Amino acid sequence: MTTVFDGFPGDAYLRVFAADRDLTAEEEARLAGSLTEFFRTWEYHEQPLRGAFEILHRRFVVVGADESRVKVGGCSKDALIGLFREAGAAMGVDFVHGPPIHYRGRDGVIHATTREGFGELVAKGEVDGTTPVFDLTLYQIEPYRAGRFEMPAADCWHARAWDLTAADRT
Repeated sequence: MTTVFDGFPGDAYLRVFAADRDLTAEEEARLAGSLTEFFRTWEYHEQPLRGAFEILHRRFVVVGADESRVKVGGCSKDALIGLFREAGAAMGVDFVHGPPIHYRGRDGVIHATTREGFGELVAKGEVDGTTPVFDLTLYQIEPYRAGRFEMPAADCWHARAWDLTAADRT
């Protein structure tokens, strides 16, 4: 998988921000402009950070930072989260406290729900081990590059939480 993070080491910082709804093309463009400007001045204790981002599926913003020279610390993380809070408020989108589970339904559409809601979908048989889920818990570049962002639920933490095994696969 080729990404904007190809020049970053595998243990580089990664953070996934998930919108609680699909973004419009105009919102994506505004957000991309804000992020590009933000990365020009992003720093940790007056040391510049090298960051990059990708917007995926009109829903996810994947942010990475090369920590080989400067680590991403508390104030730099706070600034990044602040940017997403501010951008989200302007767009009516929650990037920070939105639903924690995103999955691709049988219709191919990306849906978002709570843990409780996902459990109900499992109980109804509407999702199973073959359902593609998005792993918002990734925190380093290498698993993202390896394609571990979207995968069958049986191969992600969802399998442990709801006993979704490979046996669910049809």
